[in-house]
Parts: sequence; structure tokens; C-alpha cells
Amino acid sequence: MHYLKIADDRYCSDELAGLISSGLSLLGLDSYKTIRVNTRSNRISIGFKSLEDANTTRTIAGISPHPRSKTFRSRDVSQFVLDLYSVATTSINNVA
Repeated sequence: MHYLKIADDRYCSDELAGLISSGLSLLGLDSYKTIRVNTRSNRISIGFKSLEDANTTRTIAGISPHPRSKTFRSRDVSQFVLDLYSVATTSINNVA
């Protein structure tokens, strides 16, 4: 099994998918249908029901919004997880 190392912790694909699911839910981006993580190639694909949620996720990752695609893709899972939790943590701290 292949792992990705993020902040001195190792994660397999399933663990990363769960982590990403939790982060998206913290931000209210609940319309995802699928989360696919490939730790070997460091890629992620998330299928959304909502175009708005897909574009918000792109914005978090620093990717330009797409006018029609409900699928978010990134070639850097590690950086996306860090970006996602940075935004989620900032969001939670601003609400409290």
C-alpha cells in the first residue's frame, strides 16, 4: 500500500478521502458524490452534485472556477488537504 506524508503523518487513499470528506463537510460543501484519491500519483478527483460546491473547492485550491464542470481535480492531494484545512480552521475560528 502506498502512503502520502502530510505534516509528518502518513495517510493511505481511504484515510485521505475521509479527511477530505470531513473538511468539506466542515465548510458546508456537502454535495460531493465521490472522492477518489490516488496516493501513487498524488491526484484527487471529487464529483459534486452542485456546480457551486465544485467551484468553491476550486477556489480553495487556487484553481480558476469552471462554468460547467462539477468535477474537481487536483494533481497535489497533499497541498489540497493543507489548503482545505487552512480554510476550514479559519472559518471555524471566525465563527467562534
